[in-house]
Amino acid sequence: MKIYDWHARYILQALWTANLRRYLLAKINLPHNPQVLDVGCGTGALFPDLYRTGCIVTGLDYKFNHCNFAMSHNPERMMLCADALTMPIQNGVYDVSLSHYFLMWVKNPLKAITEMRRVTKPGGYVMAFAEPDYSARIDYPDIFKKIGIVQNRSLQFQGVDLEMGRQLSWMFRQAGLNQVQVGLLAGEWKEPNLEVFLHEWEIIAHDMGGLVPIEDILAMKEEGQAAWLSGQATVFIPTFYAYGMV
Repeated sequence: MKIYDWHARYILQALWTANLRRYLLAKINLPHNPQVLDVGCGTGALFPDLYRTGCIVTGLDYKFNHCNFAMSHNPERMMLCADALTMPIQNGVYDVSLSHYFLMWVKNPLKAITEMRRVTKPGGYVMAFAEPDYSARIDYPDIFKKIGIVQNRSLQFQGVDLEMGRQLSWMFRQAGLNQVQVGLLAGEWKEPNLEVFLHEWEIIAHDMGGLVPIEDILAMKEEGQAAWLSGQATVFIPTFYAYGMV
C-alpha cells in the first residue's frame, strides 16, 4: 500500500478509539499543555486529536517515509525517526508516553514499554490505547470465520503478536509502572454500511495478499459483502488498553 493508504488505515483505527482516548487522557488529570510522546506514531493519525486536547506532541517512528508524512500533521513539526527500543531521549522528558496499535508489531514489546517509562517524568503516565488480541476474535457467519483465519495467518507471518492484548497487564507491571489499569474497548455494531465494509476490506485484502490467490480474495469479498449488508456479520477482535504511572 502507498503512504496515503496507510494513513487512511491509521485514521480509521484512530476513529475506533477516539472516545476512549479522550476519556483516559481526561482521567489522568494532565497538566496544562502536557508534553506527549507518540511512540510508533506512523503517519501521525493521532496528532490532530491530541492537539485539540491541548497536548504538545512529539512523534517517534523508525520509518522515514512515515516520519516525513507525519510532519505535515504536527503543528510543532516535532518528529524523531528512531527505534522505540533505543530512544535517543533523556530520562524523564515527557508527561505522557503513548502508543496506539503499535506494541503488537514490536519484537520486544516489554523493552519498548520500559523505554516509554524511562523517558516519562515521575508522576507521568505510559499509555497503550489499543492492542488487539486476534487469537480471541469472534467472526460470524462462516465466510467471516474463513476470512479471520487467513487474516490471522497473514498477520502472524508479518510478525504480529496475535495475543498482544492479553499480555498488557503483565508487561506494564513488569516494566515497573505503578497503579496499572487495564480494560477492553467495547464492541459496537451499527446499521450495515457499504462504505464501512469497503474500508475494512481494504485492510483485510492487504493482510491476505500473497497468501491467497486474487480470485479467492475477490470471491470472499463478494460473499462477505453480501453477509455484511444483510446484517448477518459479527466481527469482534478484543482490543485492550492499559496505562500506568511512573
